[in-house]
Amino acid sequence: MKSAFVQPRFEGTRFSEHTLPLDVVKDLAAYETLLVELAKRLYLKDHPDRQRVPKGFAADFHLHLERVDDGSARPLLSLVATGALALGLGAGQYLEQARELITACIGAPEGQLPPEFPRELLVHFNQIGRSLCPDERMEIAASEGQTAALTPERRKQLVLAANSVYQRPIELAGSIIEAHWEKSSLQLRPRYGQPIAVPMLESFHAQARAYGGRPRHQVLIKGIGAYDSWENLVNVVSVETMEVQLDYQLANRFDELRGLVDGWYDGLGRAPDRERLDFIASKMIGFYPEKAPLPIIVPTPEGNLLFEWNVAGEPSVDLDLSSLQAEAHAFKADQSDMFTAFDLSQADGWVKMFALITQITGQSVA
Repeated sequence: MKSAFVQPRFEGTRFSEHTLPLDVVKDLAAYETLLVELAKRLYLKDHPDRQRVPKGFAADFHLHLERVDDGSARPLLSLVATGALALGLGAGQYLEQARELITACIGAPEGQLPPEFPRELLVHFNQIGRSLCPDERMEIAASEGQTAALTPERRKQLVLAANSVYQRPIELAGSIIEAHWEKSSLQLRPRYGQPIAVPMLESFHAQARAYGGRPRHQVLIKGIGAYDSWENLVNVVSVETMEVQLDYQLANRFDELRGLVDGWYDGLGRAPDRERLDFIASKMIGFYPEKAPLPIIVPTPEGNLLFEWNVAGEPSVDLDLSSLQAEAHAFKADQSDMFTAFDLSQADGWVKMFALITQITGQSVA
C-alpha cells in the first residue's frame, strides 16, 4: 500500500532545474530516521505501561522518493507499507503525528519549541538539512497549511537548543605536524587557528609519511566538523576525502597569475600566456627545492615573470615566457654582479637553476 506522505520544497540555485542533487537525498533519509524515532516516542507516551514499542513497530513502513515535481524542486515522499503487522499496531497514525510535530518544530520561533518534542532528538538535525548551502532552504507544509522553512541557520539553532555543538560540512586545509598511527589520526596545523586532531583515512597513511613535517605541502580535508555557537571549530567528526596540495603557496600564486588579463597594469600590460604559465607551474610545484625560500613571483608589463628573494645579495630571476630563457642575477659579497643564464625548455636547465637558487639564497646545495 502506498500513499503520499510529505512533499518538501527546496529553494535555491541548485534546484532551479527542478532536479534534486544526490547529497540532498541523504537529508531526506535522515528525515525518515527522525520520523520513525519520534513516532516511537509518541507511541510510548500514549502507552505509559510499556517500556518498549511492540516488535515490528514501523518496520514495514518506509518513505520512498516517488518523483520530483516543478516549483524549484519538490520531491514527493510516499509512505509505503509492505506488511500488515504495523497497520494493526497503529504505527501509521504515529508517523503522521511525528510528521506534523517535526514541521512544528522547524517552524517554531527561536526558543519556543513544541514542549512535546523530545529535546534529545534535536541532534537529528545535524543530518537533516546538512547539505543546504547558505542561500538554500527546505520548506515543509503542515496539514493545516502553515509552512516551516529549514535553513542552515535554523538547523544550527535547533541542534544548539539541546547540544553545545552542532555539525556542518567542513573544508580544512593545513600542514601535518605529526601522525598517530595507532589512533589513525593526524595533528594538523590549519592556515588559521590552533592545531587540531583529524581522523586519518587508512588510504592516506603513505601520504602522511611522505609529507608530515613539511609545511610547504598542505592537506585539504573535506568532512564534517563540530562547531560551537560562536562558529569555533571544536573537533573534526569525520573525514570523507584527504588530498595533498603540493607547494600550495606557489600553486595559489600561479592561480592568481592565470587570472590576469591584458591591461592589468593601469590599462597596459600583457597578461602572461596561460599555457606557458601552466608549464612553469608544472616544473616548480612539487619540485621546488625545500631548502630554498619561496620566491616572490611578479608579472612584468611585457607578459613575462620576475622571481625575487628577500635575502642577502637580492637574487632574482627574469623569465621570458615566450622563449623559456631565464637569467639569474645576484650581488656577490664584494657587490659585483653575477649573471647566469638557463634554458628552461630543457630539463637540465631546471636542475641547474634550482641548484643555483639553493646556493645563492643562503643554503648549501642538497
